Amino acid sequence: MSSKLNVYTIYSLMQDNQIQFSYKGPITQEVLITLGETVKEKLNSEDCDTKVIRRIFSVLVETAHNILKYSSEKVYLDETNKATGIGLIGIGKTEPNMFIVFSGNIVSSAEAKAIEERLLYINNLSREELHKSYQQQLKQGTITADGSAGLGLYEVARQSERPMEYSFSPLEDGNVFFELKIYVKVEA
Repeated sequence: MSSKLNVYTIYSLMQDNQIQFSYKGPITQEVLITLGETVKEKLNSEDCDTKVIRRIFSVLVETAHNILKYSSEKVYLDETNKATGIGLIGIGKTEPNMFIVFSGNIVSSAEAKAIEERLLYINNLSREELHKSYQQQLKQGTITADGSAGLGLYEVARQSERPMEYSFSPLEDGNVFFELKIYVKVEA
């Protein structure tokens, strides 16, 4: 019996885009810990600077938390019966001195609009304004209903070399596929 899945196509796509690590599935605390350890080992084996590894890890954690909380595609964990988001997360190297952390997940169209508003706002801040907004958000200490302080995208932007790249692709069911790319420079 033949399958439409072509593993070599996936392999080639990852090779051509220098994808060093990729995961698609439910984002749980255990998965996040394993992802973090795997990424740290991979980057250490490439003699990456500790500071760069921390920045990449920070971005990876924040993007994973966004999937965990905001993905419309959910799975319920047996032990807690708590829902967790499903998505794609990975790391690649786009240029000799630049890593890319990418993520993708399905969100509602309403959530997509709210995310885009936050991204537009944060991407338009200067470095100084970003720092001030982050500090202000930190001082306010406002915790949302989902238990977050709203710092995730600020933290990602602080670690990123460039403005965050994103796109929203409408799906047939009315939801939207949200794609996010963050660039982290290797210190020279």
